[in-house]
Amino acid sequence: MDRLLRMAGCCALAFLLVLGVVALLPRAVQDAVPDSVIGGAVLVLAAVGARRVAKPPR
Repeated sequence: MDRLLRMAGCCALAFLLVLGVVALLPRAVQDAVPDSVIGGAVLVLAAVGARRVAKPPR
């Protein structure tokens, strides 16, 4: 259960991080970036975070 909550937290953090970066971009760049690129960035960051959580400790 702890791992599940940590993975959900990583996904939420990735989502908020990407949205924050996009919000800092100029309006012209925001309009030029397709939504699928933003969604893909969220998925990649969430997968990296989930992979780090799922790794067994050394």
